[in-house]
Amino acid sequence: MDLDSRTYFKLNHVSYGDENFEKYGRIVDAIWPLTKRRDHETPEMWCSRIRDPFRKILEENPRILSKNGYIIMYGKLYENDKVHNGYPTDYIYCSVCDSLVFIPGTGYNPRIYHDSHLKRCISGNTISNDHARRKEILQSIDRREFQIWQYKQYILKEEVKINRLRLELFSQSTSHSEKDKLASVSYDHDANFIASYENYAQSKATVAKNTMPSAPNFEPACISPTRQRSASAPEIRNLWNDRSNMPNISSRTTLGDLAEAYFDSVRTNAGRK
Repeated sequence: MDLDSRTYFKLNHVSYGDENFEKYGRIVDAIWPLTKRRDHETPEMWCSRIRDPFRKILEENPRILSKNGYIIMYGKLYENDKVHNGYPTDYIYCSVCDSLVFIPGTGYNPRIYHDSHLKRCISGNTISNDHARRKEILQSIDRREFQIWQYKQYILKEEVKINRLRLELFSQSTSHSEKDKLASVSYDHDANFIASYENYAQSKATVAKNTMPSAPNFEPACISPTRQRSASAPEIRNLWNDRSNMPNISSRTTLGDLAEAYFDSVRTNAGRK
């Protein structure tokens, strides 16, 4: 048997009454220590250390294993003040191409990509192997960008909530609906939008075509109690719309900055009267 994911599963889940129980157990006991990366080791150092012992295991068990197989390098997982062994990395050693191979976790079952690499090496199709490797890396990049996009959608939703809460602090005379508009509050939530890869792809295509600069984020700053005053929505909106004509106001000025400046102006004018 080639030492792929199916063989690994078979070796680790053999039943106690099976005639190969002890033989499989010895193979697993021999391979498992080799998977662990030592603290000081780079992937290359790990590969150099385990290469010969791993190949020897394959050669010494010809009735069970062929000389074709791979072994995954495992690191440590630090979680809840504990150290857990057996955290899979993106590296394998392949006995067929006799090299350390970087295979990014592209999906929920990275073993599929390990198996694919092994099969391509056995077939001897170098061109196909290089093409598939490039495709897998691009898929891994795209999947991670999709995850980042999902996180950003969540962050944007939370920022809207923060902006609405800040507006509640310094704009007490403004109606709730006006404050909702200023904070871009939506009363509906489409959970399918964030979960959909198609929406991510469409958003990515739109951004690529859009050459206009992005609008500044609405990030109202907290205002101290001494500066608080009820401001109407039109007053704040007019300040926001006219910020380009105001001295010392940059295009990156936030709604909160303008509100602060507005309150300062009101206080100064009141002192002159």
